Amino acid sequence: MHHRRVVCALLVIGVTGSVTAQTSLEKLQAAEKPRLRAGHTLPPLTRWGWTLPYEVRVELCENWGYGLEFGGYVGPEEAARLDDPNSLESRLCALTASDPKRYPLFVLTSRALDKPVGDPWCRDAEGNLIDGKEVWSPEAPEAVFEEAAERMAAPLRKIREKAPIAIILNGGEYALSVYGHHGTVWERDPKVMAAKGDRDWFDYISERKTHQEMFITRACKAAVSYPPAPLPSEGGKGRGRGGVGAGAPTYEAMYLYYPTEACAHANRYGGWNTWTWDYKYFRTVSDIPNTSIYYKHFNDGWTGGNDMLTQALNATAQQISFGNPLSYNWMNAGWPRESLGEAAIGDPEHYMGYLKCYYTAGMIGGVAGYFSVPKEDDPHWLWQMTVLSHCHALFSHLEDFLRNGDLLPGPDKHRWTKDLPAYEFPTGDPDARVVARKHRERKEWLVTAWAAGGEDRKVSVEMPELGKVELQARKCGSVYRATVREMKRVDEEGMEPTREM
Repeated sequence: MHHRRVVCALLVIGVTGSVTAQTSLEKLQAAEKPRLRAGHTLPPLTRWGWTLPYEVRVELCENWGYGLEFGGYVGPEEAARLDDPNSLESRLCALTASDPKRYPLFVLTSRALDKPVGDPWCRDAEGNLIDGKEVWSPEAPEAVFEEAAERMAAPLRKIREKAPIAIILNGGEYALSVYGHHGTVWERDPKVMAAKGDRDWFDYISERKTHQEMFITRACKAAVSYPPAPLPSEGGKGRGRGGVGAGAPTYEAMYLYYPTEACAHANRYGGWNTWTWDYKYFRTVSDIPNTSIYYKHFNDGWTGGNDMLTQALNATAQQISFGNPLSYNWMNAGWPRESLGEAAIGDPEHYMGYLKCYYTAGMIGGVAGYFSVPKEDDPHWLWQMTVLSHCHALFSHLEDFLRNGDLLPGPDKHRWTKDLPAYEFPTGDPDARVVARKHRERKEWLVTAWAAGGEDRKVSVEMPELGKVELQARKCGSVYRATVREMKRVDEEGMEPTREM
């Protein structure tokens, strides 16, 4: 988990700092707007950070493909403000209720398990806290999670009475951790050791984390179902969108727990699985895979032996093997870090190229994250949001390839997970990357070429049925629609790819 953890305080609730509504609103209003395809079904984009002013939230929703941001963690106090029709919370819900398709609402669950009711801690044979510390037990009582689940779900029910909810974000990073953090404590708890038996730690902890977290998942999803319904039973057959059995209610909201992913670092180094949970189990916690890969946060950035796209395709390959080809991911192109200096933040062009590759690989939306409250002269948080928006808009026009196409495996195995495909086509140049999809119902391909390093240049790849094709690899990426007769680039304006659409 150390490879993806950003300090929980990254979410600075209720703080606008020096980022005024006027400054960011004017920049958004003056910028070239993306042109999303009318009637597309990609989920709205969301964000993670400080709480933005009301006017900026509305602008991002109306013109940039983002959902309407309810605000910070949704707890009892925030829900109680809905009783006041003049509160900001009531205004947001009223806006969504007036036109749910135009103003899809997204919310962030409270962190009830930060202050659990009950005794979920590891204890030694004498019943004492191990080393005097409160460490979550894999065998914590289910009542702890049932109580916390209700505290998290109750505010969602209150919101749902006022307006439908499109996306529920659960920021995670609470309760049971991974072996790398607390394995030496669990090994000294007799109850844990008896329950584990002969199972290996990765299998045991992954199953227990999934079991515990599903109390939260089921409660939150049931809270926003319409019509209201009792909690679905665990483990029903025939998973639908909500991950529950046949006959269960249809959930309006997409639920995401941060992060529910096949590990992007899998097989990269020995002991990688001590820092994560097994996707085999954990994939049921969210409605869709959601991987977290942040610029130069346990990676080398756009290029290098541990680059971001190689990580993304590693996670994607595993998720595809479990029948989960689409994803909605936690995104970031860097934020200020003193230790990295100017190298801490990427550039807009390469971020666009990376996103085009990730969308081609099956991404259908994401969470824009920025992990410090920016100063007034910090432009980076906003361009990251608008670049993601422009790319999202491009793929709203190419959605048919995502929904009804398959990512092509390429000729090689992944660099780290050697029993799964690389899902890219070699160019003979490690810094020129090509990924492609094929439509299932017609002989048409979607091909993306990216100059992850170096200047824009032509590259050639061999593809099944298409043969040798020549592509322009740009820093901002190049997306082509291909048939056996022609190769047509659809994003001539690389940074504003829907300008002519």
